[in-house]
Amino acid sequence: MHWSSSPQTRTASPDVSRALDPQVTGTDLLPLAAHRDPAVRTAVATRTDCPMAALISLGHDSRPEVLEALLRNAKTPSSVIRALADHRNPTIAEAAVQRLRNSFR
Repeated sequence: MHWSSSPQTRTASPDVSRALDPQVTGTDLLPLAAHRDPAVRTAVATRTDCPMAALISLGHDSRPEVLEALLRNAKTPSSVIRALADHRNPTIAEAAVQRLRNSFR
């Protein structure tokens, strides 16, 4: 199945909009971090005001786009970044290693 042709991924869902809405904060983001749509989880992973528990949970996500968003988020805990440096996906692992290197400059 080719996911990009799915009607759900062609347009941003209301849940993606909610995940990006600055009025939605704190514990209201937690269920969105566990949403079945990876676009929603990616949106949550970009939020610098995302609760720490959600960032840690998202670090175990199977979708590369979610993990890449986490690696770009300055608020993602270093423990999550270190764990991602050992990820089986070499693109994710390299991005995590690069982020760790940059944090010590």
